[in-house]
Amino acid sequence: MEQRIISNTIDNFVKAIEESKIKAQLLIVTTNKEKKLIDSDDTTYEVVKKKLATSSKYKNVKLLNYPAYSGMMAHQLNFALQAIIKNNKNVDKKSYFAVYNADSNITKQTLINMCKLCQTKSFPLIMQEYAAFFKNLKSLSPLMKGFAIFQTNFEFTNGFTNGFTNGFTNGILFSKFLRNHVVGHGLFIRLDYLQKIRGFTTDYWCEDIYLSFFLRSHDVKIYPIFAVEYGESPKNLKILMKQNATWFKTLFENGKIYSDLVKKHIDRTSAFSYLINQYRGAFAWLFLPTLYLAIIFYLFLLGNWQLGIIFLFSYIATTTIRYWLSNRIVELLSHNTMQSKLYLAFLASFAYLISNIGPLYSLLNPKRKKYKTER
Repeated sequence: MEQRIISNTIDNFVKAIEESKIKAQLLIVTTNKEKKLIDSDDTTYEVVKKKLATSSKYKNVKLLNYPAYSGMMAHQLNFALQAIIKNNKNVDKKSYFAVYNADSNITKQTLINMCKLCQTKSFPLIMQEYAAFFKNLKSLSPLMKGFAIFQTNFEFTNGFTNGFTNGFTNGILFSKFLRNHVVGHGLFIRLDYLQKIRGFTTDYWCEDIYLSFFLRSHDVKIYPIFAVEYGESPKNLKILMKQNATWFKTLFENGKIYSDLVKKHIDRTSAFSYLINQYRGAFAWLFLPTLYLAIIFYLFLLGNWQLGIIFLFSYIATTTIRYWLSNRIVELLSHNTMQSKLYLAFLASFAYLISNIGPLYSLLNPKRKKYKTER
């Protein structure tokens, strides 16, 4: 899939950089691992190499290929980091390392808002653009549309709103006891700080889950960028299940992450509160959907129709309002009117009831394999 979309992604980034008038270089990082995954010579590396040779407008786009035939995204990111450091000996606090995926898109407004945040917050260590998974929404089934809304809600309730800091809401929402996170796309990390922490971890499946824990344990604030990236959502349950299983497995590695971090100089109160929040989130993800379903079925099987209807209505009403609000936040950030916000929020209420299929698959699947997410 990357081979089909990477050309448009490059053009999108080049245009955004040019229109925002920021000084930036775009690095495309491929890997030899791809050669084992596709039966074709048209790897992403070859596709990008041919494209960059077609025009001088790509003069600030560089192509790097991670030479190993194994490894994870973190290995590629660290490979790119070393290449940047090698060519830039003197790194100041105004330089950032931004991470996006092959299917990411960025706008001029994202970069402008990022620059404004740098000015108002004196170049913070971490900035994050959160994503709404609406890019392929029209092509999805009603159930998968519900999951797209469900995942978007998680991004914004656990990332964007929990990340507000002084200067935006006077610190009302920001707290070391709130769960917030970075993700592996839309991440801006100051280059000197990334050097200081020696890049991204390769010890865990999801480098962004570890980084979120690391940042909280050092009381580093994650500043949300007032913009939204439109990403794609999995097209069927099988893909979503495997993607969620990968995330869930790393969530349950938080005990090991905590043990690794306490050996270093960290804020233990912040780290422990984050550990509890992570476990709370993992157990809620695993058990709450089944609990809600069990209550609904139990009430109706007992013949208590009145109480069953009241519980079902209360569940649908509260969850639909929650998902509608996150849709509204996306609408405000993107400056785009979103069609059928209420209907999509309603679909997410039903998707939530089976949203633990990924965690269940993670526990029942003995292979424990990390899957590269298809779209």
